[in-house]
Amino acid sequence: MSKRIPFRIKNLNYGLAEARGLLHIGDDELILELESQDTVVGLIKSELKEVVIPFEDIEEINYKAGWIGAKIEIVGKSMKVMNDLPGADHGSATLHIRRRDREKAERVLSHARLELSEFKLKQLEG
Repeated sequence: MSKRIPFRIKNLNYGLAEARGLLHIGDDELILELESQDTVVGLIKSELKEVVIPFEDIEEINYKAGWIGAKIEIVGKSMKVMNDLPGADHGSATLHIRRRDREKAERVLSHARLELSEFKLKQLEG
């Protein structure tokens, strides 16, 4: 089973840019690979950036399906956790998922939430 989800982060720089990338589920972490692109012409791109968020820094991962697509909300334990992620606000980030990727995202996130729960249980035991 693939553990990656394509996503977009909308409305960067007052709506003039957006980020596109892939969310990967690691053993004890989320890995986001992304690049920003202007929404006006689509020519200006940033360099590829990788943001790693360890499970120990994640409070919760939420998923909400809608008519057009879906949203993944990653909530960090502090604002510092999401500091390197564009569009993050008050320690949380929202990733937009296209309609065609909704079912895949739901399966992958179900697996990720299970791994996050198991990680938290291990921390409590140890």
